[in-house]
Parts: sequence; C-alpha cells; structure tokens
Amino acid sequence: MGYAENMYQWLKRNGYADKYDHAGIYCIKIDNIIVYIGKSTNMLRRVAEHYAAIKGQETRKYRILAEA
Repeated sequence: MGYAENMYQWLKRNGYADKYDHAGIYCIKIDNIIVYIGKSTNMLRRVAEHYAAIKGQETRKYRILAEA
C-alpha cells in the first residue's frame, strides 16, 4: 500500500469520507491566490494523491507547492 492510499484511508477513518468521497472540482490556493484548478471523480482520493505528491515532491509542480 502506497503513501497516497494510506493517506486516503486515514482521511476516511477521520470522518472526511461523508463530505469529500464524491466527484467535484477543486482548487489549491497559496496565500489566498488560486495556483491550481482540477477535477476528480473522487475528491477524497485526489486530495490524498496531491498530499502524497507534495510530500514526495514528485514533479516540479509539487516541489513548488512544498516550498510554499
């Protein structure tokens, strides 16, 4: 089980599933400025994937977000 899956399971255990386990459109903001807009069929899983990628700094985008 990877880090993103562990984060997804943690979010579910901590009560976020009812609110975010569905499709939707989202944004990532830094200092109240929208820096990324995305859509997902499962918001909870996508948040977990973004969090894992930021922690791992997998791509330039995530290295920038990790530094912010």
